[in-house]
Amino acid sequence: MGFQIVEIDGASFTADGRLKVAQEPPAPPPATTPVDIGGIATVGGTPADTAHVITSGKTLVIQNFNGGAAPEGKGSKVELFDDPNGDGTGMTLVRVAYANGESFSLDLSKELGPGNGTRGVRLRRTNLGGASREIAAFLAGYERS
Repeated sequence: MGFQIVEIDGASFTADGRLKVAQEPPAPPPATTPVDIGGIATVGGTPADTAHVITSGKTLVIQNFNGGAAPEGKGSKVELFDDPNGDGTGMTLVRVAYANGESFSLDLSKELGPGNGTRGVRLRRTNLGGASREIAAFLAGYERS
């Protein structure tokens, strides 16, 4: 039994012939406020954070958490926290990913809120050792009443 290779317009493939699949992030529902935070930071011995304060009276719905890191030695950690005090204290870990030369994307349906003017979420990038490297962390979702 053999396989037939079929070309698909616009498709891309990995080096070993597997189809690469990329999914667009889900669109926020009508009458909500999109939230898209994060970025790439060069991280050495001190973690790099990106924070978002949830609007008072609103609930944050997290749809996707993604990121990655340049390869190096012991790797990197990317964390997503519920940050009730908005200052990095008393946080609760929502998700964590370990990366070393690869990217990740996790679809979620996690709700945090209601916002009170200080409560938020925090993306933390941590270098687990060695030289500084680029680490990415992103969150996509929306706020609703």
